[in-house]
Amino acid sequence: FSLTKSLVLCVWLELTGTFLVHAATSVSSAHIFHPLLARQTSIMRHGRAKAARKTLQFYALNANIKAPYHIILDGNFLAASIRQKVPLYERISKTLQKTEFSFYVTRSALDELASLPGELFQQARQFGLDECEIIERNAIPGKKNDDTCNTDKGESTSSSSLQSSLGEPGDDIRLLVTDGTNRHGYFVGTQDEGLSDTLRDLPYVPQLRLSRGVLLLEAPSSASRRKATSQERNKMISGGGLATKEEKEMVAAIREKERAARKRKAEEARRASGAEGGAGGGSEYSRRSQKKAKGPNPLSCKKSKAGDDIGEKKKKRRRKGKSSGNAVS
Repeated sequence: FSLTKSLVLCVWLELTGTFLVHAATSVSSAHIFHPLLARQTSIMRHGRAKAARKTLQFYALNANIKAPYHIILDGNFLAASIRQKVPLYERISKTLQKTEFSFYVTRSALDELASLPGELFQQARQFGLDECEIIERNAIPGKKNDDTCNTDKGESTSSSSLQSSLGEPGDDIRLLVTDGTNRHGYFVGTQDEGLSDTLRDLPYVPQLRLSRGVLLLEAPSSASRRKATSQERNKMISGGGLATKEEKEMVAAIREKERAARKRKAEEARRASGAEGGAGGGSEYSRRSQKKAKGPNPLSCKKSKAGDDIGEKKKKRRRKGKSSGNAVS
């Protein structure tokens, strides 16, 4: 009897465990594939795609940053993509509207990853070696000048302090995007908040970042919007930005002549009106001012009559007294 009871208990435990695993799987699947949750996820994905499309249009119209895109990845971004298991090619291709792009990484970022212990950083470094084009130190504009050829003490101190706060990889990226207001059109993928804040102060530097496994393309910064507004204002002044220097000078001369002609005509009209006024004819403005009423219209004012004031007596309202019965009593 004890053996039979043990067998029944084992079978019951096995069936119960299978049922619990199945129930947990069902709950998890229902949580993931619930229609409302799926619809909300689809709406969020559509919103991110729409925002990314508007951002790309902004940079294409104002900074001429178009496909094929050049994306610089720093060590933090590579390590985060390995940690969160993000397929970079697939996600970035969707974010950039299925256009061509290429990855870049600086030599200083690879050296930084090599100096860090752990398999995660080594995988990130290997991804940079295999999938990215390497930007060597001697290819970074302004790097040698900042290190050895700075004669201005204040400028050297400011540059060294900024480099110490960002580190060599961050300072290399800053030098790359500040070359001619990011004339190469680099996108920067970084998780470093200090570097991101520095790049937001520069116009026309698109940024990519990872947030809980979701790739985000940041909206244009306030510096980029100010630069775009200034460019639009200059285009309006210079005829769409297509006018040459000679054409601008010609337009300015013509406007000056038209302004002088209008001023001369106004002066002549003023003199003619003054002469006509002195001769007695007067201009239309002077005649209109003469016809203007100097006081109230006498026809609209009621004249008082002398007999009305004497013969008119003020009628007093007679108050009714009390009843006769009350008066007798």
